[in-house]
Amino acid sequence: MAFVGGFLLNFMPCVLPVIGLKVLSFVNQSQGSRRQVFMLNLSYSLGIIIVFLALATFSVTLGLGWGQQFNSPAFTIVLTCLVFAFALSMLGVWEIPLPGFLGTGSAVRLAEREGLTGAFGKGVLTTLLATPCTGPFMGSALTWSVSQPPATTFLTFFSLGAGMASPYIVIGIFPVLVRLLPRPGDWMITFKSVMGFMMLGTVAFIFSFLNKDY
Repeated sequence: MAFVGGFLLNFMPCVLPVIGLKVLSFVNQSQGSRRQVFMLNLSYSLGIIIVFLALATFSVTLGLGWGQQFNSPAFTIVLTCLVFAFALSMLGVWEIPLPGFLGTGSAVRLAEREGLTGAFGKGVLTTLLATPCTGPFMGSALTWSVSQPPATTFLTFFSLGAGMASPYIVIGIFPVLVRLLPRPGDWMITFKSVMGFMMLGTVAFIFSFLNKDY
């Protein structure tokens, strides 16, 4: 159930804007070697799983449940600012010259390079944005896991991460699937703008977790 719930997280509204960044990098990966595609997607998947294991650690040691890190104003403000900065960059207000994230220049060059560090960072950010959402099957799996021995809790959270990462691992193993996407072109400019507005929606959603005083 945890694996299926993790897979379905990819379709939650919290996650979709960042998945858009990954789609842009997929378009460029279609021109790369099989080994390169596999390593980038493996690094992205590792970023996802690492965050889930960290959440499992918090659950076991501090008793924190899924999404409870948003009870911390500092965490919420930092994540809100980060997503807001990415949204403005996607809309062309500025460019963030971070390798593997947004690059500089035109929308085609946006996805031109994605290093292993950048792919890992995208995986981390995607998972952090997923935590306010709870997809089907997740609630039962998480509720059950917190009453189990620590090893079972870690295994459940790992299964969540593996489920969320599974599409990217499959694409890494079978990179021919990437070629089903359209070739780089002007459509990426429109797509990037749409993702920018979706990210602004995510900013408003995360902002709602803050106390009115903030």
